Amino acid sequence: MAGIGCCRAIAADEIIALIETAMLEAALPRVSLLAIGTHERKSVEPGLRAAAAYFDVPLRILADAELEPVAVHLPVTRAGVAAVAEAVALTAGDLVLGKRKSAGATCALGAVRPGFDLTNFGRSAQAPTSSAAIAASMSATSLAGP
Repeated sequence: MAGIGCCRAIAADEIIALIETAMLEAALPRVSLLAIGTHERKSVEPGLRAAAAYFDVPLRILADAELEPVAVHLPVTRAGVAAVAEAVALTAGDLVLGKRKSAGATCALGAVRPGFDLTNFGRSAQAPTSSAAIAASMSATSLAGP
């Protein structure tokens, strides 16, 4: 599991390179990457979606409540939120590689715990991210005319 934190509008290439570098450092084969996980604030980032497609793994989105049990033990970022990459990796299981940074992203790798069920880990990135996103979509559709 790759936990990813990132800035807005990050390029997929940067995320891909960061994950590949982290996996090499941890001596993990590419096929061992089960999913990419991130915080719900980042669920609409095209770079994350493209990186997940590149690795042919699902992008899983986690809410604050899912990350809180491990996030309380992690440092807080300059933005005032817990370290996303490590929180995601720890939520899946054991931390294999702590946070690594690029210019606009962080990556931590976790080994999933026994009995881990990816379908119950966060939610799929394809699901609507909020009622606001649904409302915006409906509004855009309404403005399109008949």
